[in-house]
Amino acid sequence: MVAVAGVVVVVVGDSFSLSPSSSSSAWQTRRKFLFLLDMLLACRLFSLWLSPTTASSFLSNRNRIEHQQQSSMSCLSPSTVFLSPISSISKVTIEEEWVSTSLKSPKTKNQLKTLHAHIIKTGLTRNDLVFGQLFLCCSISNSMQYARQIFDGIDDPKLFFYNAMIKGYSQNGAYDEALQLYSLMRFRAITCDSFTFPVVLRSVSSLGKVDVGKELHGLVMKMGCGSRVIVQTSLIDMYCACGLSNYGRYVFDAVSEKDVICWNTMISGYIKCGEYSSAQELFDRMPVRNISSWNTIVDMYCKRGKLERARSLFDEMPERDVISWNALISGYVKTGESEAMRRVFDEMPQKNVVSWNVMITCYVHNGHFMEALELFRMMLVSDVKPNEVTVVGVLPACAHLGALDLGQWVHAYIDRNRVKMDVYVNTALIDMYGKCGSVEDAKRVFNNAVVRDTFLCSTMIEVLGTHGKADEAFLIFDYMRREGIKPNDVTFVGLLKACSHVGLVDTGMKYFQMMNKEFKLMPKVEHYGCVVDLLGRAGHIEEAHELIKNMPMDPHPIVWGTLLSACRIHGNVKLAEEVAVRLIELEPHSCGNYVLLSNIYSKAGRWTEAAKLRRKMKEKGVMKKPGCSSIEVNSVVSEFFAGDRTHPQCKAIYETLDQIIARLKAEGYTPCTSSVLHDVDVDEKEQVLLHHSEKLAVAFGLISTDHKTPIRIVKNLRICDDCHLFMKMISTYYSRQIIVRDCSRFHHFTDGSCSCSDYW
Repeated sequence: MVAVAGVVVVVVGDSFSLSPSSSSSAWQTRRKFLFLLDMLLACRLFSLWLSPTTASSFLSNRNRIEHQQQSSMSCLSPSTVFLSPISSISKVTIEEEWVSTSLKSPKTKNQLKTLHAHIIKTGLTRNDLVFGQLFLCCSISNSMQYARQIFDGIDDPKLFFYNAMIKGYSQNGAYDEALQLYSLMRFRAITCDSFTFPVVLRSVSSLGKVDVGKELHGLVMKMGCGSRVIVQTSLIDMYCACGLSNYGRYVFDAVSEKDVICWNTMISGYIKCGEYSSAQELFDRMPVRNISSWNTIVDMYCKRGKLERARSLFDEMPERDVISWNALISGYVKTGESEAMRRVFDEMPQKNVVSWNVMITCYVHNGHFMEALELFRMMLVSDVKPNEVTVVGVLPACAHLGALDLGQWVHAYIDRNRVKMDVYVNTALIDMYGKCGSVEDAKRVFNNAVVRDTFLCSTMIEVLGTHGKADEAFLIFDYMRREGIKPNDVTFVGLLKACSHVGLVDTGMKYFQMMNKEFKLMPKVEHYGCVVDLLGRAGHIEEAHELIKNMPMDPHPIVWGTLLSACRIHGNVKLAEEVAVRLIELEPHSCGNYVLLSNIYSKAGRWTEAAKLRRKMKEKGVMKKPGCSSIEVNSVVSEFFAGDRTHPQCKAIYETLDQIIARLKAEGYTPCTSSVLHDVDVDEKEQVLLHHSEKLAVAFGLISTDHKTPIRIVKNLRICDDCHLFMKMISTYYSRQIIVRDCSRFHHFTDGSCSCSDYW
């Protein structure tokens, strides 16, 4: 309880009450209470006897009473008005603290505008510290354009503001803008200080402008800042980043009192310049090492693939943090030692988002998609929250497996948790939806993307092309040209594939010629491969062969393989034999070349040559890649191989498949036995065909999903003629939409027809 001049303030816990003495009028009570409060605030006694919650409540009531006071004063004569001079001072102090606290965390652009308006309204524009914090808040909020608008509105910006702006540009990767502002600052004769040089030198380092760096070094010495360790350390970093480690060492040796940061910077500089022995030598000479010193040297050996030395140093470390463990994991990732990597990961006492991201990305890059998804599920139940890097890493796993349910869940997670929807996340989502067969969802992501760059548009073109929607792919390309989005190599690969899948030979050749003629892009092996595929599918086999002969670079085996596939489609045995001989010389252990030629021999009825080729495969130890089909049901991906009986629902699957076959045969289905590569009787050929992996997958889909749900299947090889016919008939007689992704394109089966129009 506090009593001053007839005012009693009673504080109980986090609440308070105000009561006047009997001799005080209401007006006097309000006046005295406000004066008391101002005194307490001005003397910084407020926080000594009120908790933060009480203070907030107290100030709220103060503002309410002050409003009542102003209303009452409007009825009084000017001579009766009394305003406390301390009131405005104390109010500004509280406002300053509140604004400073608010500016410490990232804000949206609208929130920044609101805070800026509040600063102007409360007169805090005269407070350099608050204004500097506003610039820094713009920096961490990635709103440097708005910060520049504020800065340009200041008549005579102080050095503090220049430093804050240059630092903001540098932190946001806008290094050119940072140097331009520094030039403007020099032009206006603003004197630099020891806080200016480090942030400017950081931009110089990132741009590699050593000439500018040398000029700054001269200015540092001229202004007497050369003895400041923070400036000297920045100079060391700049010289090493520009490849001049000898200059960096000269500065390092001139530092009279080197701190551990200075030592670490020189060691990192040697590593940047590839002088690893010098880095190790300097590390050995360090009088005092911190955990960052150890992490730097361990990371150096990990990146060089010297895991034994890295592990030895790791074991010597007096203490380790999560960065130490992540460095070691990254080393095992580089060498491809998945088991050792997983052991280190499991041993980690504490994992951060980088740890999980490295593991998930490694599994995806090595083709361990199921393991990547399982690790992502483990991450979700841990205390670590996924970020945009995580989802960009896990979405390709969903895409490869055709796991649409899980991919949609990841997309929903992104929306729920406000994960940053940058161009990388949007590109990964479009790719995932495209590879899972949901073109409409991919288009929706594209249409909602705020930023559309070359990679985003190229991915959308490729998705539309693989689904046989060439016309829509061309529209995206037209959009790129209108908006000034420059296409790249990937863009034209997508366009050429789109033309190939629908047989648009003339249009494809137009795009091929456009690459160099209009966009100055030299066609690469991938583009020649696409053109060979375009010509070969359309039956222009000799023209495709001539194109390969006249390529400006040595034809890649993939290009020859594309021509061999065209020979299979059109039954050109003579050219197929010539191409196969060349392919087997280039890739003696690739099963695909043997299988393609064997397929060509079998379709031509040349069983002796086919059997001879299979014997040759066996002698060389070349194993045929087994066909595998996967299907996702209730967010669980199941895989099937030909004749597979390992699935828990195996009995029901085979019973359903037998029922399907019986019904389709009654409707006129006859197995295409020409797809069987062995010279056996018709019954055996049928038995082989009827248990192909995609047939097992579709049977499982029929018994496991609602009749309105599309059945989505991913096949690792090209779908055979018989399975293609089988899917068309199921879509008719079972009224189901079936989407099959094989190794080259999508097939959407609906009402007895396929989106490929039997051109695949």
